[in-house]
Amino acid sequence: MRRASAWWFGASFLFAGIASLGTGELIREHLRTEQSFWLIPGAVYVVRDQHLRAPFPLLSSTLTLVLWSIFAIVVVILIHSLRLGTPRLSALPEIVAGLFMGGGLANVLEAQMIGSVTDILGIHGFGTYSAGDIAWDVGSSLLPIAVIHIAQTQKQTFSYVLQAGAGFYVAVVVFAVVSQDYALAILVTLVSGGGVAVSFIKRGGSPQIRAR
Repeated sequence: MRRASAWWFGASFLFAGIASLGTGELIREHLRTEQSFWLIPGAVYVVRDQHLRAPFPLLSSTLTLVLWSIFAIVVVILIHSLRLGTPRLSALPEIVAGLFMGGGLANVLEAQMIGSVTDILGIHGFGTYSAGDIAWDVGSSLLPIAVIHIAQTQKQTFSYVLQAGAGFYVAVVVFAVVSQDYALAILVTLVSGGGVAVSFIKRGGSPQIRAR
């Protein structure tokens, strides 16, 4: 199981990183700066928008790469510890971590190599996103569900499961609002709401959750 989980981590990390870098290169090759076209008329469009800055405005691209490396090491250590303590856990935490790290690394490498991050997808009224941003947002939206799954696998009480998921949901929403990524706030709400609904449906028949 541990080997399979490591495979899922590597697959999601490589997919997020390579797909993000490749998509950015494809957009730069075929679209001029700020050129765009509708993908879904009035709602979603493909665009080339170059942000001439590091992924985080207050940090240089080099410092961002260093901090990303430290973050990656911490995440790997945490997941390894979690896996040792909860051997029956599914690969969801590794998938979430792979999306986080692959998407983040793609943005950092773009900023380091070409001096900008390429936004490729726009949502009318919400702004534009790079492929790395999309991978990061998908991972962020799955984070509360991953926490709920971890608590369930550890046979925590139902109220604890909901509290843990709610805590991470609030953290993601606050981050989304602070960073003005309102599409993330909507996405995590939809994903978390669906996950909680499934947990309620399975509550009666699941031997892993004890109601207080």
